[in-house]
Amino acid sequence: MAPFSALKRPLTSLMVAGSLLTGLSDPASAAPKSYSVYYSVSIAFISIGTARFSETRRGSGYKLHLGADFLGIFRYFFAPRLIADVEGVESGGKFSGNRYSLAVDHPDDPQRVDMTLSGGTVTSAVLTPPLPERPDRVPVLPEQKRGVIDPLTAFLIPLKNEPTASDVCAQTLKVFDGAGRFDITLLPDQERTLSIPGYKGPTVDCYVRYMPVSGHREKRANVTYMENNRDISVRLAQVPGQSYFVPVDIQIATMIGNLRIEATKIEGFEKPSDTATAETP
Repeated sequence: MAPFSALKRPLTSLMVAGSLLTGLSDPASAAPKSYSVYYSVSIAFISIGTARFSETRRGSGYKLHLGADFLGIFRYFFAPRLIADVEGVESGGKFSGNRYSLAVDHPDDPQRVDMTLSGGTVTSAVLTPPLPERPDRVPVLPEQKRGVIDPLTAFLIPLKNEPTASDVCAQTLKVFDGAGRFDITLLPDQERTLSIPGYKGPTVDCYVRYMPVSGHREKRANVTYMENNRDISVRLAQVPGQSYFVPVDIQIATMIGNLRIEATKIEGFEKPSDTATAETP
């Protein structure tokens, strides 16, 4: 199995960049208390697994869950199952995770991250097992643990002004994953539409750039490749009644083929009026 940082960052963090609605910015829309986005996962057009991302809201609090199950030989390379969870709060349109966890359920090499944050500052991060010390690992400085979000909260891409690519995609996410810091920069591409079970409406496409900051092994082939990768993109759709977007299609060029995480179904995005209409005889 690949080392922890090599496995976790390109997949979990770039699923971020690495993240629907019936009308793009409709304040009259009822915001869902919970929803789930289901994804297919493939490499070089070969199916390797499935994933589900969900959010549950209670007032200003939120809970996010990501579960991924891999198939066949890919269960050995990645893990049979990967699970990430976070609890946090939204204040003034900004999301701040409080408790984040990631579990890589590999029978030969189980790995786990438990991290707590307060106001965007990492207060503790425990990796089990710990990352091995390496002379080429870039040290994590205290200031790199401030003003950050966890990888799962980074799935919620904030709307600043207008629901357009030039607005939504013009931002950088500063992410800390428990082992180190990296930045995900979104760049504008285009607006399109998407039609899948549970959602039909507009989307925003962004180019993505990945920049390791600390905790990584400098000049490692996988790190250099991802840092120079210009074939990363994310397609976003706005959560009904909310001022943020979530990923519905993520594509990442890798050294073994194009990784694609594509939404196949969404549950919980329907407006109450839509549900009532559907249930009317």
